[in-house]
Amino acid sequence: MTPEPRAKRPRPPKSQATPPTATDPELTPPAKARPEIVNISSGSKKPAPPKPDMPEMSVAEPADTSGAAILRRPQPIPPPSDRMQYRAIGVVRGRYVPASETEFNRGVLITEDGAEIETVLLGQVMNLIKKYLDLNESHLWVVYPRTREVDNDARLHLQVVGVWEPERLQQEQRIDSDPGVSDGYFSVRGEVIFNSQDKNFVVVKVQQLPRRRGDKVKAFKIKLKGTVPMKSPGYFWDFQVQREGTTLVVNHATVVGVLPPRKLKPKRKPRPATGGSARPQRPQRLGAPPPRPASFQSIRRSPKPPVN
Repeated sequence: MTPEPRAKRPRPPKSQATPPTATDPELTPPAKARPEIVNISSGSKKPAPPKPDMPEMSVAEPADTSGAAILRRPQPIPPPSDRMQYRAIGVVRGRYVPASETEFNRGVLITEDGAEIETVLLGQVMNLIKKYLDLNESHLWVVYPRTREVDNDARLHLQVVGVWEPERLQQEQRIDSDPGVSDGYFSVRGEVIFNSQDKNFVVVKVQQLPRRRGDKVKAFKIKLKGTVPMKSPGYFWDFQVQREGTTLVVNHATVVGVLPPRKLKPKRKPRPATGGSARPQRPQRLGAPPPRPASFQSIRRSPKPPVN
């Protein structure tokens, strides 16, 4: 007889779970804090933070004689921006006479002492002259000096980059018309590469910044009348120069410092005399005969005659 299976106990019916409501504080996520907007005007930009109470100072305010105010005044020859800044710049008062109507950028600058100096106009100076200046009058020109050897004499050549007349060109701004330097003053800063005590002249090398990236640094030489106490090159000098006719004369010279040594260019390997690329030589094996010289010529021998 087989035993009867046990009867299964009835399970209680499952009760349906009630979904959570939105009002349940344990299940609702915390609300994000909304940033507060403080002191925002009707415009789209935030106002700038308040500045400390400082008096406004004009550029040409004569009452302030501090060094900061003097540096902020516009000047035709500003102070050097770097301790070893190369430059050659000056001011010359005179009347510019162009060579012709077609070559307006080339001409002669007739100074107040009667000297005639060859001059060229650079940049936008031509448009400035044609619109605002009268060439029949004398003006204070801001120039770059160059010297050229003519009959064993350094003759001055000028490149005009601007004119100093703020009372005419900048009437809306209160700018002091005093340039701060006298007529014929030049500032030359560079390396002394030659100094002649006997002939009383010194040659200064001035480097120019490249106009574009990757361009080589260019330099030019200026010959000044005068000497410096040191003869060895490699020193950076600051010259205060005054024009006398068509010659630049040194009034004062100051040593600024020693220039860093120049980097030597790597030497190139000499090319073979044949002009072609030299073939690498193979290493010699042990017991092998020595290599034949280049002038060696092999002789071809005829075979032995047959024996009768």
